[in-house]
Amino acid sequence: MPLKLASRQPYPVPDDRTGTALEDAIAVLSGATVHGQQALFAEATALFRRIFSSATVQILVRAGGQWRSWDVIDDNVERIDAVLAGFAEQACVQSVFTNDDLTVASVETGSVVVVVGEGRLGPARQCLLRTVCQLLRMAIDSCESRLGNSDRLEAIRVFQRVADRILKSQNLQEVSLQITHEAKTRLSADISGIMLLEGDWLVMRRCVGNLAAETASLRMRSGQGVGGRVLATREPCSIEDYLQNNVISSDFFDLARAERVRSALAVPLVAQEEIIGVLQVWRRKPSRFTPQHTAELATLANLASLAIENIKLAEARELAARELKNVHAELKARYDVIQKSTQLQECLVSTLLAGGNMTSIARTAHERIGFPVAVLDRQTKLQSCHPPLSFPAEIRQAIAVSIALESSDGIQCGTGLNSPRAAAFQRVMAGSEHLGWVVLLDADPAEPSTTLFTGAISVTVAMHLTKTHAAARALSDKLASLMWDLTNPSESLRSLALERAKELGVDLDSELCVLAFQIDGLERPGKPGQADRELEARRRGVADAPAKIPGGRRWIRLSALRGGELIVIAAFRNASQIKATAAAILVEIERGAPGCSVGAGIGRPVVDPLAIPAGVKQARVAAAVARQSSSRRVVSFTDSGVAGMLMSLRDDADFRDFVGDKLGSILSLDEQRRDLMLKTLDAFFSENCSQQGTARRLRIHQKTVAYRLNRIEALTGVDLALHENRVTLSLAVKMHELLR
Repeated sequence: MPLKLASRQPYPVPDDRTGTALEDAIAVLSGATVHGQQALFAEATALFRRIFSSATVQILVRAGGQWRSWDVIDDNVERIDAVLAGFAEQACVQSVFTNDDLTVASVETGSVVVVVGEGRLGPARQCLLRTVCQLLRMAIDSCESRLGNSDRLEAIRVFQRVADRILKSQNLQEVSLQITHEAKTRLSADISGIMLLEGDWLVMRRCVGNLAAETASLRMRSGQGVGGRVLATREPCSIEDYLQNNVISSDFFDLARAERVRSALAVPLVAQEEIIGVLQVWRRKPSRFTPQHTAELATLANLASLAIENIKLAEARELAARELKNVHAELKARYDVIQKSTQLQECLVSTLLAGGNMTSIARTAHERIGFPVAVLDRQTKLQSCHPPLSFPAEIRQAIAVSIALESSDGIQCGTGLNSPRAAAFQRVMAGSEHLGWVVLLDADPAEPSTTLFTGAISVTVAMHLTKTHAAARALSDKLASLMWDLTNPSESLRSLALERAKELGVDLDSELCVLAFQIDGLERPGKPGQADRELEARRRGVADAPAKIPGGRRWIRLSALRGGELIVIAAFRNASQIKATAAAILVEIERGAPGCSVGAGIGRPVVDPLAIPAGVKQARVAAAVARQSSSRRVVSFTDSGVAGMLMSLRDDADFRDFVGDKLGSILSLDEQRRDLMLKTLDAFFSENCSQQGTARRLRIHQKTVAYRLNRIEALTGVDLALHENRVTLSLAVKMHELLR
C-alpha cells in the first residue's frame, strides 16, 4: 500500500517524559531482538507510534533499488522516493530530514529509515527520534547476529542507566561527568572528555583520565585536532595512530605526547540542527574504533545533547519565571502610577470644568500628588503656585536658569538650587504654541510618575490657557471689527459702531487721537524656512504691541492690525504724551516682529468719534512721511509740512482740509481783515519774501508789513523765517484763491 501521510501538528512530548520514552524504547527493543527481525520491526513500529503519538509512522527498507514498507514485498513508496534517495548518499547514522509534511530518520544508511508523517518535528523531538533510531540500529545488529550479543545488550542497559540518570539531572557538571565516565568505560578508553562550543572555540568542560593539566583546559578552533575536524565536517572522526596520520592538524601533537595517547574517536553533539560540542575519547595505544564504537559514542553524545537541552530549557523556564515575576511587579507599579495619574487628570479636568482658575489647578494638583506646583509663563515669570510661599525668589531664579539651559521639550531636572531639592519642569504646549512651564518642586525627573504628573498638569493648564486666550481673542476680534467700522466712510455705520462701543464698555467720550503704524517685512519670516505658525506669531506680536506698553491698557481705546498696517485709537492728553506712546508701541512692534521696518504717524486730535476717519487719513499720511524719512520714525500730521501735503495729494486728500490746517485762524477773521492778511501774504510771496518789495507793491509803510507778518505768524503758529513754512503757506494761499 502507498504511504499515506497526515498533515496535522505533532503532539508534543513533555521534556520530563523523555527519559521514560527512552526507557520504554530500550526495554521494548531489547526484548524484541530475541524473536527475530520481523518481530523487532513490528514492535519498533508500535514503539515509534506510541512515542510520537502518531498513526502514520512507518519503517521502510530499500530492496531492489526501491523503498518499501518492511512488511510488504512489492510496495514502492513513490511519494517520498526522491526524498529517501538522498539518504543513500549519506554516511552519518544520525541524519534526520524534516519539512512541513514529514520527518525521515536514518537507521542504517541507505537501507533502513523511519518516516514520521506528522509534519515538522521540533529540535527536542528530532534529537529523541535520532537516539531511538540508534537504539533500533543496535537492536537490528544484535538480532542479525542471532546470538543475542551480550555486549550490545549490555550497551543498551548502560544507555538505559545513563538516560535514567542524566535526563533527570538539572546540573550540567553532573551530566558531563556521567557521560565522560560512561564513554571511557564503554569504549575501553584511557581519557574521555566533553567539549562545548563557546563562540568560535571548543572548550573542554569535563575531562577524566588525563595526565596533563592542559588537557582539562583544552581549547581549539574549527579544523584543529580531532575535535576541530568534527566541528568543521559535522561528522565523526577516528584516528588509529595519533602521531602518524594525515587526517588531522598537528596543533596538539605536543599535548598528545605529554598524555602518551595514540588513537582517538570524536563525535558531534547536535542540538536544533547545530553542533553545540564534541564528545571525544583517547587511548594510549594504537587501535581501531569499530562502527559499533562510533554508534555507542554517538548514542552517548545524543543523550548528552538531550540532557544539555533539558537543562537549558529548565534554566530558560526558571529565568522566564523570574522575569515574569519582575515584569508583573513592574507592570503593577506602572499601573498604580497610571491610575494615580488618571485620577489626577480627572480631578484637574473637574476643577477646570467647574470654572477654576490657574490657582485652583495648582492647588488641586498639589493636594493629589504632594509636590509643590508652580505655573510659569513663557518668560518663566510666576503665574501661580501652591502652597503660596513654596517658590521663593531664589528658587524661581534657579529654576529659570535651569530652564534657559535646556533646549528639549521634555521633562528636565532643574539644577543649581541652593539645597538638595530638585525640580522637574515641562513645557505647556497647545498644538505648536508654547504657552509656559509647569514645575514640580522636590520631584525626581527620572521617576515615570513625574512624567505622567507633569504631563497631566501641563495638559490641564494648556486647556485653561487656550480657553482664556480664545475668549480674549474673540473679544479682540470684536474690538477690531468695531474699530474698522469706526473708520468706515459711512456715517450710519459709524453711528452703529458707537452704540456697540458702549455695549462693550469702550470709552470714546474723551478727546481721541489716531495712530497709524505702517510695517514693511511683517509677512516675511525672520529666517528662511519658517513655518506659517511662526508668521502668525509675528502678526500676533504686532497686534498685541499696544497692550504691552506701560499704561497701554489705560490710554489705548482700540487697536487692530490689517495687512501691514496697525491702527490705534488712544486717549489724547498732550502732544508729547501721544508721541511717547507712539514711540513705545513702535519699539514693541519691532520686538514682536524682528527685522521689519516701521513708520509711525499721528493724526490731529478729534473730539467727535464720528470724525475718526479724518484722523485715520491724517495718521496714514504722517506714517508715509515717517517711512520716507531717514531721521524721524514718528511723525505728527501737523509736522509733516510739504511732504505731508504731497502725500495728501497722492492719497486724494481734501484741499479744503489742507487750506484750513495751514491758514489756521486767519480764515476765522472777519472778511475785511481776512482779505487784508491774505493779500499781504500773497504780495509777500510774490516779492520773494521781501518786506520792502511788499511795502512798495501794497503802497504801505514797511513797518505796517512787518506788523501784519507778525500777526500772521501768531494766527497760524508758523515761523515765516523758515523756507518750508513759506512754501506751505504759499501753496495754502494759492489753493484758497482757487477754492474761492
